[in-house]
Amino acid sequence: MSQKEPTLFDSYRELYRPYVNAVNNRLAKYQLYTSQWVVLRLIRVKGPFTQAEIAKETRVEKPSVTRITQKLIDLGYVETKQGEDKREKYVRLTVLGEEVYEQLQKELTDFLKDLTEGISEEDLKTARNVLNQILQNVLRG
Repeated sequence: MSQKEPTLFDSYRELYRPYVNAVNNRLAKYQLYTSQWVVLRLIRVKGPFTQAEIAKETRVEKPSVTRITQKLIDLGYVETKQGEDKREKYVRLTVLGEEVYEQLQKELTDFLKDLTEGISEEDLKTARNVLNQILQNVLRG
């Protein structure tokens, strides 16, 4: 019986865990995991969010976002601030959170540049487009 060519999804699955582990290794010195980094980065890039908005933006369940946010508060990376509507609290970065973000962003940018070494911009754009189309198909689904 001949070996079948791996599918795109086989290749993605083989890449996913080693990639997440490598990123987590870099985040560990800040006591973070990828799920927490995603939230920290979202807040830094797009501004303060409520936990419900974070859940929607990251496609993560609200109870998980609550745990992630609490961990980030415990680390001193984020704080909550009362919104105009007293029922809403916005999560925003602290000064320490800004510093950690800047340090990690530089380190991860260098790491990702190393990972994509030897791959043309055109191929990277094609890969992004393919993954985005698959995501849209899944969400439509």
